[in-house]
Amino acid sequence: MLDLDPDQLLTTTRAVRKRLDFDRKVPRELIQECLEIAFQAPNGGNMNNWRWIVLDDPALIEKTAEIYNGGLDDYIETMADSGGYPGAVVPGADRIGSSVEHLRQNFHRLPAVLLPLFAGRVEETNVFFQASSWGSIIQSVWSFMLALRARGLGSAWTTGHLWRERELAELLEIPDHYTQVGLFPIAYTIGTDFKAAYRKPSVEVVGWNGLP
Repeated sequence: MLDLDPDQLLTTTRAVRKRLDFDRKVPRELIQECLEIAFQAPNGGNMNNWRWIVLDDPALIEKTAEIYNGGLDDYIETMADSGGYPGAVVPGADRIGSSVEHLRQNFHRLPAVLLPLFAGRVEETNVFFQASSWGSIIQSVWSFMLALRARGLGSAWTTGHLWRERELAELLEIPDHYTQVGLFPIAYTIGTDFKAAYRKPSVEVVGWNGLP
């Protein structure tokens, strides 16, 4: 375990791509330990209507990487019609872009990948059901990423493959009524010294009793 106090853990858990160690195996027992911690996060009605698929078969990860990269290609194509990537104005956007590209080139080498799912589809539901569904699993995924960080591992929240969600569902034989949350790399990090990232000043985004 790293020597991090709670505030350090919360402010230095980054989306890690360039500093993932693609050559070091991650024991299943360690992944299971982090998942058990993640399961303690709140979920709506304590229904536990989630499922968690961990991929550590190199052949499956390679096929998943193809779907992931294909989905990102689909997304990039849409940018031509929308004026480009909206995050390009964010400080450090060039570093984010090169980081994403690094993961694209090495996704197939990952030791393990997590695919969280929740039961049900939200495309035709109202905002209440959408918020309840996503709000019953997102905090668990974040807890998983925090647990990884505390143990010298890292991950990143990726959603590119969702442009081709059905392809991954077919590959892993996932029933149609499940919603895929994202793909989360699992790997040890190269070094453990991560810092707080750029965020807008709180005065720009926080309002008291109304919008700022």
